[in-house]
Formats: sequence, C-alpha cells, structure tokens
Amino acid sequence: MTSTAPAPVKSRYDIARDCVHCGLCLPVCPTYLHLGNEADSPRGRIYLMRAHDEGRQAVTPAFREHLDLCLVCRACETACPSGVRFATMMEDFRAQLQSEPVASGATRLETRFGRWLLRRVLPERRRLRTVANLLGAAQASGLVRLAERSGLLRALHLQERAALAPSLPPRQARRDWPEVLPAHGKRRARVLFLRGCIAPELLPEVQAASIAALRHNGCEVVTPQEQTCCGALHFHLGYRADGLRLLERNLAAFARADVDALVVNAAGCGSTLAEYGELARDKPALAAPASALAARVRDISEFLDALGVVAPPLRVPARVAYDEPCHLLHGRGISAAPKRVLAAIPGVELVPLTEADRCCGSAGVYNVLYPDLAGAILEEKIRHVAASGADTVATGNAGCILQIRSGLRRAAGSTPRLAAVRVVHPMQLLAAAYGEAASGTGAVAGVVGVAGSA
Repeated sequence: MTSTAPAPVKSRYDIARDCVHCGLCLPVCPTYLHLGNEADSPRGRIYLMRAHDEGRQAVTPAFREHLDLCLVCRACETACPSGVRFATMMEDFRAQLQSEPVASGATRLETRFGRWLLRRVLPERRRLRTVANLLGAAQASGLVRLAERSGLLRALHLQERAALAPSLPPRQARRDWPEVLPAHGKRRARVLFLRGCIAPELLPEVQAASIAALRHNGCEVVTPQEQTCCGALHFHLGYRADGLRLLERNLAAFARADVDALVVNAAGCGSTLAEYGELARDKPALAAPASALAARVRDISEFLDALGVVAPPLRVPARVAYDEPCHLLHGRGISAAPKRVLAAIPGVELVPLTEADRCCGSAGVYNVLYPDLAGAILEEKIRHVAASGADTVATGNAGCILQIRSGLRRAAGSTPRLAAVRVVHPMQLLAAAYGEAASGTGAVAGVVGVAGSA
C-alpha cells in the first residue's frame, strides 16, 4: 500500500539558508514597494528570522512590526529562483512569537477581540450567525451611521475599519441549504463543497452561485454539516494549535470515499486545505489522512475547467477584468483555469488588468489590523481597475471581493463612474449564464444583466 504521509518538510532555519539574497523578491513585495525598507521585504524578513534563530536578534517592538507587516501574499515564492517556502517560514515563526510578550507590553483590545472571534466565533456557525445578525441589526437601525456621524468611530480609531464592513444581506438570503443537492441532468461528478465561515454570512450570493454552477455542470454537491472553518486565518496569524483542532474536525467531516473532489471557491481556504498534510506533519495520527484530503482539494474554476464547462445558454454582457487572488496564483499556481471559465461565458469580454497579480491588501484580516498600509496597497489596485475600462471585476476569493468593493466605494467620491463597477466571483457570472439570475433563486440577483440566448 502506498503511504499518503507527507514528505519531510525542511525546518525554518534550513529554508532560510536556501535564500541566496538575489533580491528578485523585492520588486514583487507590496510592503517593500510601499515602505522602501529592506527589513520590510522578504529577503530582509528572512535575515531577521535567521538572526533570531541564531541568537543575534532579540524580539523587540520594531522586530515584531517588520514581521507582522508581511501580508504573506506569497508573491515572493513565485519570483524566487531558489524555491524558498516563505509562507511556511512566516507561519512557523508567527506561531513561535505567540509565546512572546505583545510588542506594546500589554494585550491590546483588538488582539483580545480578534482572538475571541478566531477561537470562539469563526469555528461555530451558530455563534457566527448571531454576530452577523447583530451587525445587520445595527446597520439596519442606523446605529452604525449614527456612530460614524457622531465622531465616535473616529474617536475610537475605528473609522477605517468600519468602512471595510459590507452591508449584510437580509436573513432570508443567508439561509442554509440541504446537505446533498442533485446535479441538473446527468450526473458527471460528485463533490464535497466547502461551506466556509464568513462567506455564507457576508456573500451568500457567491455560495449560491457556486453551487448552481456546479449543479448545472452535472455535479452532485455534498456539503457536510459537520465541517468548520478551514483554519487559514489561524495558521496565518500563528495560532497553530487552534488551526490543528479545526483541521482535525474537517478531516472527520470530509472523510468520504465516494466523491471526486473537495471543491473550494475561496483562494485562501483552498491554499490552506491543500497544505493540510504539511500543516499536520508533526501529528502522526493526522498526517496521512490530512495529506489524502489535501490531494483532493480543487479550486472551483480549476475543477470545472478540467471537467469541461457545459455551454451556457444565455449571454452575460460584461467587460471583465480578472484579478488574481494571491493564494490561488502564488499558493496554488492556478491562473489560466479561471480565465478559461470566464472566456466560456457568452457575452463576457476579458480586458487586461495591470498588475492583476499584485495583492489588493485584504490578506485575511490584514486590512483590519493595518488599515493604512492595506488602504495604500488597495488604492493602487483601484487605479488599475479604473484604467482597465472594465465594468466588472472578477476574483475568486471572498476577502478580495470585499476589499476591492470597499476601495471602489471610496474612490467613487472622486471618480463617480467607479460606483457602477461590479465586483463578483467568476461563478456569479457563470451561474447568470445558466439563467440563475432570472430564476428567482437569488444566486446572482442584481449583480449582472442577462441578454437572452447565446
């Protein structure tokens, strides 16, 4: 029997020694480009981590800030000729820093609140829905607008963060769906589907469109109720023990042999799930099943492209700029498949987007923790969207969708035409071409126009 245990992974120190200090990572690193500081580049951060491991660098506030400011967008990995696994290093080092004192000398309010959200809310669907309902009620009642107009948000230094919050969809749009949904027509595949944690609450139309696209392509869709948050944010921020607990829960939830793939429609989640084997390498009981599950992970565009997209019957007139999600492009090496899926939609015209491979500044919760730098990175992305002439931006990650939407809202004040630019998941365009926008399902209602038969 062939073992599914992951291959040995280099230690952080050995990975650091692979860096030849060539500097090819510098022109692709968002923080280096905006701050111009060597210590805020991949090469500089590798040097800092190695110096710490060799006992030459203490953990100081400045040291921690250089490491914390990394988006872990992994663009440096694509550029690196030596194959340095920078994200592995960074996540491992951040896990170690969790045992160190907080740089300010005291636990900050947002740190305590963030830990509560990560550990107690994201993994538990009912708690997350309760929080979402409370936020929705606050928005609907005008409390959020009142706090903004009164200056309270500014006084609490929360104005930038509050601007990132989207308007929550109504409760009826955020309802659950059956665990098993049959294919439309002849079944071509049976797939597991990652529900996600944030997306069903903030972007239910993306989840509905993704399921609709799969079903129209002959997929029976199985969404196990027992699944939980994939743990991407936990691993990225260094909460490794929490991430492994979620990993173990998902191994049990997705332990099914009668499926063709575990389909994921969020780049960040897919990248983490595809690395479950490596993440569980130090847990003998989990390593083999984690590697087996990781091998079945497929991005939804990747899966449909390989399966062969069923020709959609309707036209979706749209000039679409495709923005590359960092963890899909740099983490998974997937770029052509989403564009081929979009090109298969009648009426869609793909237009070039300058620096489509650059991070938008979302990076999990980076835009919440560092809104000023994330905002500066986002402004550059919005300038390129404006220059593209696109009326629609398509990107395959929930955080990117929300981030780019927030940037367009802000830019619309000085450039009104940007208010009409839509930001969608590729599956919303594909589902619309199958008639979901006009079917009353709410999958893509109000997002795109449908112009009759192709």
